[in-house]
Amino acid sequence: MQSNKELNDLFKELKEEVRQKGLLDKTPIRGAIELVIVIALTLLSLYSVEHFAPLVTVGLFVLTIIRATFVAHDLIHGQYFSRKTNRKVSYLFANGIMGISMAWWDNKHNVLHHTFTNIIGKDTDITMAGGAFIGKKEFSNFFHTYQHYLFWLVIPFIYFSFWVSSVIFNYQKKYFGELFIMGLNLLIPAYILATHGALEGTLMLLGIYMIWSIWFGAVIMTNHLGLEMFSEEEYKNFTWLELQTRTSRNVRGGKFVHWFYGGLNTQVEHHLYPKAPRFHLLEVAKITEDFCVKHNIAYYNITPAQTYAEIFNFLKKERLQPQVAVA
Repeated sequence: MQSNKELNDLFKELKEEVRQKGLLDKTPIRGAIELVIVIALTLLSLYSVEHFAPLVTVGLFVLTIIRATFVAHDLIHGQYFSRKTNRKVSYLFANGIMGISMAWWDNKHNVLHHTFTNIIGKDTDITMAGGAFIGKKEFSNFFHTYQHYLFWLVIPFIYFSFWVSSVIFNYQKKYFGELFIMGLNLLIPAYILATHGALEGTLMLLGIYMIWSIWFGAVIMTNHLGLEMFSEEEYKNFTWLELQTRTSRNVRGGKFVHWFYGGLNTQVEHHLYPKAPRFHLLEVAKITEDFCVKHNIAYYNITPAQTYAEIFNFLKKERLQPQVAVA
């Protein structure tokens, strides 16, 4: 087993190899193309409200919001342009198109999750489903007895949880500019309701936000849930390389999987080099996996089906046992 100094030296060597190949360089042209695509999808989705069938409109908005999500994620990590430009543009895609606060997401994702990956008490991502993954069991006994089944029923409501958390965070921080942009985003559901009426419009909106939640939930749950978790004291003893490779899993697949997951299927590499553009991550993943195998460093890479099965089995193992009545 390598010492921390050896692991730090190895990571320097690995990162330098990735850098020399230009895989950490920003991608302004490719990024600009992504921005144009999402804006075009937004306009097409808005046009569809009055001109296409409701199911088509729902599908277009889901695709628009999920791609805006991945673009906003890239921007918040500084992958396209200068730091200042990335931040400014991210408001349009996070607050404006997604309807979710950029500042809330930056704090939750970049500040807490990336710095303290799977660290209990710091990383809020692992507290989802009422603490089911960290053994806190904050929901009802019934939920945690059957959490390996009921967890999947929570996923369709992720968007609503994110939206409420965004509003509360921005109000507490007095980020009223962000709240204003989120308010402008509400014109989209208002337009759908005005065009299609209360019943059909509500069903369309539920479809949009719940399908987005399922898609995004299918992506984010594969990254770290059910893997090793550590205390804050244990965290102090880890190098960056060891922490990220032990607490992250990659989802194996080709270009379609990479597109579907918005690059987050290469989670090990995204955590090791968060500013590396997702357009480079498949190539970075090949270099990183070969390097880790060569130096006997943990590297986890499995199929989507295996990932979801792992999470199911983890929740089943950690559930509350049903109480048997004594006669």
